[in-house]
Amino acid sequence: EINNPMGFITSNLGTLARYQQKLFEYQQVLEDSIDQADDAGLSQRILEQRKTLKIDYLRDDIDDLLSESKEGAERVREIVQNLKGFSRVDQAEYAEVNLNDCLDKTLSIAANEIKYKAQVEKDYGDLPLVSCFPQQLNQVFLNLLVNAAQAIETQGIIFISTRSLGERVQIDITDNGRGIPPENYEKVFEPFFTTKETGKGTGLGMSISYEIIQKHGGD
Repeated sequence: EINNPMGFITSNLGTLARYQQKLFEYQQVLEDSIDQADDAGLSQRILEQRKTLKIDYLRDDIDDLLSESKEGAERVREIVQNLKGFSRVDQAEYAEVNLNDCLDKTLSIAANEIKYKAQVEKDYGDLPLVSCFPQQLNQVFLNLLVNAAQAIETQGIIFISTRSLGERVQIDITDNGRGIPPENYEKVFEPFFTTKETGKGTGLGMSISYEIIQKHGGD
């Protein structure tokens, strides 16, 4: 539903850029012809209108506007693609995936939650394909990454590392935020337990994540 209208917009922006170039070429021919006509009065009136209407500024700004619009359209296309990959709407079944790819897709989805709070550093290992429900593991990664970002009060670092350990894969997601008080360690995975202020969390993220990991035979 989003890709179809974005396709029209992207195509129209490309056509508009070509039309703009032809109009600019036509304008240049007119100005050159007026200069060659040796009509000082006409040249002066044209020059005054050019300044009044800020034609030189418009020419430069139109290029920037088109460029930014095309970049924005491409960003929307990329977000839709990542959402599709994140939810696996075309593959909501058991599949073999590289968890590094799953992490990258999830990072893209969580970008707005993270970018103002943390710098993400990655140390990915060479992972084997893992048989899993990718969309469920993506949800786990999303919960962990959003929690990490929310635990950082001003600016910090989220560090992600992955390793292949024999027949298992280990993923570490670490942040340098305020951390969890020791007295809450045993409650982290309890349903509805949260230390966040009202409206910031339901207390289900870690509980659901724990359940998903258990269903996949993990710890």
